[in-house]
Amino acid sequence: ENWVMISVRLLLLLAFSYACVVLAIPHQFENTKVIRTIEVTSAIAREDVGIRAKNIDSAPASQYYFYVPAVIAESAASFNAFLRKEKTELKVTFEQEDVATKMYVYKIALLEPVQPQQDVLIGLKVAYTHTVKPMPIKLPQVSRQHTVFAFNSYFLSPYQTIETKTTLQTPTKNIISHTGAGGKSAATGNKVIYGPYENISPLSFDIATCHFENSKPLLTITKLERDVEISHWGNNLAIEEHYALRNDGAKLEGDFNRVQYQLTSQIHEQTNVLKSLSFDLPVSARDPYYRDEVGNVSTSHFRVEKDKAVLEIMPRYPLFGGWNYTWYQGFNADLSSYVHKAKSGKYILNIKFVENVQDMTVDNAVIRIVLPEGATEHELPIQIEYEYSGFRLLQKPIVASMAIFVLFAVSICLNKMTFTISNEKPSLKKE
Repeated sequence: ENWVMISVRLLLLLAFSYACVVLAIPHQFENTKVIRTIEVTSAIAREDVGIRAKNIDSAPASQYYFYVPAVIAESAASFNAFLRKEKTELKVTFEQEDVATKMYVYKIALLEPVQPQQDVLIGLKVAYTHTVKPMPIKLPQVSRQHTVFAFNSYFLSPYQTIETKTTLQTPTKNIISHTGAGGKSAATGNKVIYGPYENISPLSFDIATCHFENSKPLLTITKLERDVEISHWGNNLAIEEHYALRNDGAKLEGDFNRVQYQLTSQIHEQTNVLKSLSFDLPVSARDPYYRDEVGNVSTSHFRVEKDKAVLEIMPRYPLFGGWNYTWYQGFNADLSSYVHKAKSGKYILNIKFVENVQDMTVDNAVIRIVLPEGATEHELPIQIEYEYSGFRLLQKPIVASMAIFVLFAVSICLNKMTFTISNEKPSLKKE
């Protein structure tokens, strides 16, 4: 069913591309050569594009454009462009949408204008989520999973392309089938070569597919919440993370059989079942914990290596395709691992928005950072610069000491005072 939906969508895009009206953007470049490498070794498809573009106009060119179909752009997690030789980052911005053709137009701003008849080498990296699909969508409990990936045989460009070739890398050598434009696709080991293609017209689109064995679970974190708390007094940074995880791999064809699961433990690595997870923590990490809705989970292991600490956890039950699991984990670490003091006197926090999700898709992530009391916050993209005076560092112990002093002073005063109630009547003095 998923495969049929993918095919329909791509066929619609194909029709859109043929009916496409060229947008009003400068067409100053010609793609002399485009080399694409796509890795589908996990649930995320990563595309690396190398472009040699020539300015065929009579005026300098400062922008390079490329297109992404809207239905695919919805699955694009990131775009990164750079000058391929210098490795200098280039800014990528969404320019506009062509409603008629369902195409998104993106612009790469070049650092220096490319002169007429000159070349520029551009690198483009794109990560796509939810594009690797199980096929078939259901499997017996002990069975090898296969997945399918579909994409454009060409680099979708508003410019003429003289030569292009695509290499698709799969997780295993067991490739069931592959198709490319003009029948040009060939498998070698765990790679499929599409092309080379020559003299490709602007906005050309032709479906390419690959059906291959993929024993890894397709993991999606449907929701991730991270709480980060900074303590200068304790020189400590505390992190707690709440996960909601789903295995998007092929679902079980029937009911789960516990006896069969225990008898086939030696071949679980060849199926898409998830049995454990590993998280890299800073080397200063300590006091780790791992709990779910039931309570503390003892099936975990924590170790400190030379340059990192590792937390390995095992869910209470194996996670098959379509199954969910929620838990939270946390640890403490030295503040110096994340915070340093700048020359300006301000403290700077450097922390990743999400961590340990290289082979997982994150649909929704929230991070909350609690600064020390008295800090004034200045936020940058996940680098937070804040002011925190030395007095604030001593504020809590001073307040606590004053409270204890006042308590003792009141206690001493109360001990010096007499609070008695007597029933004795004063006696009369005799003359």
